[in-house]
Amino acid sequence: MPSTKLCISSSMTGSGKTVFTSALIKSLINAGYSVSAGKIGPDYIDPTYTRYITNRAVFNYDTWAMTEEKIRYLIHESTQKNDIHIIEGVMGLFDGTKNQSSSTAEFVKKFKIPVLLILDASGQSQTLAAICKGIMNYDTEINFIGVILNNISSERHYNLINEELEKSKIKVLGYLPKSDDLIFPRRHLGLFLAEHVENYQYLINCAANLIEKYIDIEEIIKLSNIVDDDQETKIRESGKASIDLGQRISIAKDPSFSFIYDNTLRQWTKEGREVDFFSPLHDEGPSVNCTGIYLPGGYPELNCEKLANCNNFMNSMKSAAKQRKFIYGECGGYMVLGKSIIDKDNKEHAMLGLLSLVTSFNKRKLSLGYREVKVKESNCFAKENAYMCHEYHYSSIMKESGQHLFESLDKNGAQRKYGLINENVFGSYLHIIDNRLMKTGD
Repeated sequence: MPSTKLCISSSMTGSGKTVFTSALIKSLINAGYSVSAGKIGPDYIDPTYTRYITNRAVFNYDTWAMTEEKIRYLIHESTQKNDIHIIEGVMGLFDGTKNQSSSTAEFVKKFKIPVLLILDASGQSQTLAAICKGIMNYDTEINFIGVILNNISSERHYNLINEELEKSKIKVLGYLPKSDDLIFPRRHLGLFLAEHVENYQYLINCAANLIEKYIDIEEIIKLSNIVDDDQETKIRESGKASIDLGQRISIAKDPSFSFIYDNTLRQWTKEGREVDFFSPLHDEGPSVNCTGIYLPGGYPELNCEKLANCNNFMNSMKSAAKQRKFIYGECGGYMVLGKSIIDKDNKEHAMLGLLSLVTSFNKRKLSLGYREVKVKESNCFAKENAYMCHEYHYSSIMKESGQHLFESLDKNGAQRKYGLINENVFGSYLHIIDNRLMKTGD
């Protein structure tokens, strides 16, 4: 059956994928289309932009961490009752781990998704045509529908590039002029979350207006229309949620705790679990009748002074720990479970003290990459599972003691341990993407 799916990719990070993807979706909605969105890779931030516009869940698709069956099912679910499914790529098209694993290229080939390239034309003209031709000839299995030129400074600039691309029969579907209205603010982990950009609605409307003026939207839709092999409709979802926090899960959600995968929320609700939210920064505590508490990642390092003075939050969390409710903290949530956080000005702020941990945002060091781990004994994690995770933070561990939560499954490198466990309180810097049953010998 016909299905309209499209992946937006580029040559590198910073080319304008997120701005263009968000503005294209806004333009399609303005034109009367029903649109859903997805994101390739372990990214919490970019999906906030497309979620804000579509007002729908935005699933992450990760070929390193997730089974093909699960991704296929999520794509199928995202395309139901929608006219078009727009997927934003990760980094540059071919960038990933070894042999392009986890790359956008691997994803679009495996799931037969057409690709629209967006290329940054800043500081170059005809050379960009050579780069574009090189990308498109590098892997002929990829279905490129055309290219969008970003940051065009003048009509002459556009014509110089377009003439060269026409010689190679590469279809230019439009361009975006250089504009301050196409710049979204950034910080240490990437773009600001959409809900933290004060003038986001204005910016996205301006970007959508430019798309409607300079880009052939109808041609993009026409070229993105593909014939499905109907494999999706035959797929039955398998697997359980990675983290078992019981029947009633209370989740911290505010600028300090904002990195939550829609995949995780979907899995919990499909399993019949009840989910509610609370804001530690507004001095709220978890619901009193919850069975488990989830402190996801975010930016506690930017708000640790305020958090340290949220007495109701602090006391209710300590009370929940004494009641032996499961408490799980991930990355920023892990930092808050510790004894203290040292901020960028080297000032120390007391945290929950439920784990023997001190972290610092003054001593910065980038930790980045995929991690595959397991637990020794079952708790809110199952010892028969391998957990597929991603680590991305700049803060550093100054002190850490106690029983570790995870150990790595990396057979080719040094065995590493991650996180801490203290009775019913668990945490680590790792963001869990998915899980699988371990094979014999793991």
